[in-house]
Amino acid sequence: MKHRWPRSLHAQVEAVFHSIRSIRESKLDSTLGIRSFGSWKVYRYEAHRFVEFMRQRGRDTILNAQYFQDDMVEYLEERLANYVEMKRSRQTMETILCGLGKFEYAINHYIEIHMPEQSRLDNERLRMKFYSKSKRFLRKSSKIFGNRAYPDPIRLIKSITNGIYQLQASLQFEGGLRSEGVGAPSNRRLKNPLTKDGLRGIDSDPVTGLAVGVVASIEKGGKETEHYVSVETYQRLKEHISQHGKLESDYFQYVKAINQAAKATGQYAPGRGSHGLKYNFAQERYFQCIKYGMTHERALQQTSLETSHFRLRETLGYTRG
Repeated sequence: MKHRWPRSLHAQVEAVFHSIRSIRESKLDSTLGIRSFGSWKVYRYEAHRFVEFMRQRGRDTILNAQYFQDDMVEYLEERLANYVEMKRSRQTMETILCGLGKFEYAINHYIEIHMPEQSRLDNERLRMKFYSKSKRFLRKSSKIFGNRAYPDPIRLIKSITNGIYQLQASLQFEGGLRSEGVGAPSNRRLKNPLTKDGLRGIDSDPVTGLAVGVVASIEKGGKETEHYVSVETYQRLKEHISQHGKLESDYFQYVKAINQAAKATGQYAPGRGSHGLKYNFAQERYFQCIKYGMTHERALQQTSLETSHFRLRETLGYTRG
């Protein structure tokens, strides 16, 4: 074997996904590869969640077809039961199934290139079985919202057709910025565009240690806050500012675009608007902090800093939905 196969499960995920990365390639050049940053992010996220489940069961490779299938059955049963209990929408389960399908394709593609003697994985029937179950047990979309966060924010953002609004929504979801922080203040007399002064470069995430783009914005109370977004989103912002000098839009048109995407994806509820993305950020960031070993209080404090909140009680309202 001339190539080096990683020992860590999570490193194995990265290895196989890089074999199908086709960002900016046309569909003709790459029929089944991942061509968009949004899809790239969500599929890898679902794959890493699944292999963490495998790791906790003592697995050390994603190439063992029997272990992979056994763990997928248990994982999907657990996720489906949880979503039924939490009254989540079918779309959320479909995102997981799509992510695992692309993960399996990535593994088989890697095997074809580097390990022709290795058996391929074939769990499509299993995933279709759970797709049928999700249609029976889950709503097509969430109709009762006890949580202001969107059930599937990534799908929502991908459904926004205007590039400026999509970029602003990505910044809110990934970094916890308010609408005024992304250049769309609700007060039309207030101008607060994101400019090159807010681009603070690439640095390490204070929680995960991974590379992130740092974006500084002036928000509520005139306070400057540094937010951490993916390197891909940061580069999109940097390119936009380089071409246009700033990022800004009309608040009401921005919210209208979000609401249209929410309706198109079955996630609309009065009052969600752009602020729902900040709820998504706060909830995901809090649990990420916990995952990386922080106490409840420290996780709340870190999330508060990144959402420009002065009181932990405010942040608690976000993290509880």
